[in-house]
This record gives sequence, structure tokens and C-alpha cells, in this order.
Amino acid sequence: MLIVCISGLMFLLGGCKTIDVKGKPDLLPYMQKPVVFLTIKSPDNLQKVWPELMGQVEIRLKEMSTLGRVTGLKERNHKLDSNPKLRSGFRTYLSTLTLTGISEKNLAWKLEEELNSPLFLLLDFVSYPCTKECPSNVQLVIRLKLIEAHSGDLIFQVRLQHKLDEDEKITEAYNELAAKLTATVVDEFASGFIVPWHRWRFEHLKPESVRKLRSEIGI
Repeated sequence: MLIVCISGLMFLLGGCKTIDVKGKPDLLPYMQKPVVFLTIKSPDNLQKVWPELMGQVEIRLKEMSTLGRVTGLKERNHKLDSNPKLRSGFRTYLSTLTLTGISEKNLAWKLEEELNSPLFLLLDFVSYPCTKECPSNVQLVIRLKLIEAHSGDLIFQVRLQHKLDEDEKITEAYNELAAKLTATVVDEFASGFIVPWHRWRFEHLKPESVRKLRSEIGI
């Protein structure tokens, strides 16, 4: 029985898709705060479906009770297009963030001020070559990262890694897979970015004059 259990566990862990979630131990200070939705440039093989795909993500984000006001892509681009210097700084910030994982603070502070939001929510979608164990030698990595603009701290992140089968590289199948995996990441973010019951209980024990309402923290 032990061998069977271990084998089953190894099978589950060795699947084509893995999801990792990490974040700060106390998410309460970041609940219901304004957020700017950031995305990378469309991958070459997703250019036709990328606008619709990001539009669906934005709709889902705006439905989350734990997020405050979400500045979507059109509103964000409108502000950037009206300010060429800000647009250039945004591109540099996004490039640095996606390539190094480090938030360039001077640029972040300017973007925080101009976009009027203390939090950035970045969807990063990239493909990499993988080991010979990979059926088609390609893997996708999708991250949804909530970042505090002023400090550059990572508040909460969902990371999904998927090793493609050969038949998933076909255009139609790949587009469907991209939509499905992205939706999975957003759903995992929604289910994980919450106030745990024990944290809410601690808040409830505070005097009523300083206690946060449940509606203010999305629960």
C-alpha cells in the first residue's frame, strides 16, 4: 500500500502542469486597494487572440471582491499615450520587471503617482525550451503577480508551468490551451488572494471604532 501511495503521489507531482502560489503572510493591508492591470507584449503565436484573452482576464479581475478599482488596459493606455515620457518609462519598467523580476523603484513611483494606484498586477506569459523529458520540448510559464508599487514587494503570486504535448502546438489547440491555462491562473489567484478566517477573527476582536468592515476586505 505504501508503494502504491508513493507511486500515486509521484504521478501527481510529475504531471504536465504545476501551480505554485506564494505571498505575504498577511494580505489584509492590500485588500480593496486600487490596482493597475499590466501585461507583456503579445507572444508572436498569440497575437490574434491576445486582445480578447486579456479582455477576459480584465473582466474577471474586476469581478473580484478582494481587489479595489482596477485600471484596465484601455484606461491605462489612454493615460500613457497622452504622456510620451510616461509611456517610455512604463516600457522600461515593464521590461526590467519581466526580465529580472525586480521593480525599478524610481519608475514605479512615477507610475504610481500618474496612474493613481499603489498596486500593480502583472500577467506574464512566456514560453521556454525544456528538457528532453518534455513531449514537445516546449513549456509555458504564466505568472499573475501583485506588486506593491512603492516598495517593489511581491504581495501575492500564482505561477503555472505547463509542458506542452506535441498536438498542443497546433495553432487552434494552442490558442485554446492558452485561454484555459490563463483562466486557471486567474481562478487560482481569486481563490488564494483572501483574508484567512483566523485573520478576520483577529480583526473582529479589535474595538469597533477601529475594526474594518467585512465589505472593506472583500469577505
